[in-house]
Amino acid sequence: MTSFKYYVGASVDGFIADGSKDAHWFTTFAQQPGVKKHFDQFFESVGAVVIGGKTYADIAREVAEGRMEWKFGDKPVWVFTHHELPTLPDTDLTFIRGEFGFWSRDIARSAGAGDVWIVGGADVAGGFVEAKILDELIVVTVPVVLGEGTSIFGRGISTQLSSLSVTDLGGDIFLSRYSVD
Repeated sequence: MTSFKYYVGASVDGFIADGSKDAHWFTTFAQQPGVKKHFDQFFESVGAVVIGGKTYADIAREVAEGRMEWKFGDKPVWVFTHHELPTLPDTDLTFIRGEFGFWSRDIARSAGAGDVWIVGGADVAGGFVEAKILDELIVVTVPVVLGEGTSIFGRGISTQLSSLSVTDLGGDIFLSRYSVD
């Protein structure tokens, strides 16, 4: 059965982006061998991707400028947005708006036998929690204190989590998996 999973990197004080809403501070940690190995294993299980409009626009700009490669391969990518956004060649993009619950069946169906990766932003992940669709939170916690920024869910979310596991990825980096109750 398809599972909706929010896999995200965060500082020890719970921020996924710094005060200027930039997440590039995480890039060096993402390249650490333990983090990269775990992420690659996770990504193999992904059948579809959900992303917010702002996050997609940032990625699309970097891809268009040649500073980044499209990281989602040929997986279907669903973009929640209220704006017209550019498409990228050779990508399977669907731009949507509306209620998360309304689209969840179509998104799950597009994942085939795989899971759905909620990439972000935080508000999109928070919306999936509020709609009671998010099944699992996977957080890579790195030894950085940002002091301010965008929290994991980007808004005041209240939900119960149950710890599934904690894995030491090396270099004082830990991966925590939680089921969302």
